Amino acid sequence: MTNDLFHSLSIDFIKDWKTTVDLLDEGKYSFLPLVDSMAVAAANLDYENLYQSYNNLFMPFSKNYVSPYEMECVKDTPSHSMTVQAELSDVAGFYNAFGLTTSTNAPDRVDHISTQLEFMHYMALKESEAIENQNLEHLEIVCEAEKKFMTDHLGRWATIYAERIEKQDSNGFYGALSRLLTLWIETDLLMIYEN
Repeated sequence: MTNDLFHSLSIDFIKDWKTTVDLLDEGKYSFLPLVDSMAVAAANLDYENLYQSYNNLFMPFSKNYVSPYEMECVKDTPSHSMTVQAELSDVAGFYNAFGLTTSTNAPDRVDHISTQLEFMHYMALKESEAIENQNLEHLEIVCEAEKKFMTDHLGRWATIYAERIEKQDSNGFYGALSRLLTLWIETDLLMIYEN
């Protein structure tokens, strides 16, 4: 990837984030300053530096490796392989309940942060669709599943994961992105407990 293409993509990435948080923020969540810090971090990067930062944080061979898996992040409590398998089955059960499966072309564990975030994105779309169609029964099912998934899975570990990234990359792009993830998860949890 050329640096010109990288900078063009990063500008579009930040612009899309700003558009998204403008729709959500309404002055009460403080997402915009975090997007601005991502913009500053991205402006000071080129593709090679971002690639190196990625490898330092997310490749298992790195000494600063931050595992993107729920089961690795919450294993501070005593557990054994049967508990882990039950937890993984529970995560997969959420996906299956809404007709989703993980890719067979690029297989990864169901507890990967990107898969869990993608699931919540899908659920937000389902919630929006139910509201638009005034389907209260479907809306209730989707909202209950979102609450349960956030409580039992994504909400219990994503902020721990983000804190670990920030510790390793506090002034970098991924550190800024991790602070945004933390606020996003905390906001979702707050909205869940308010409803």
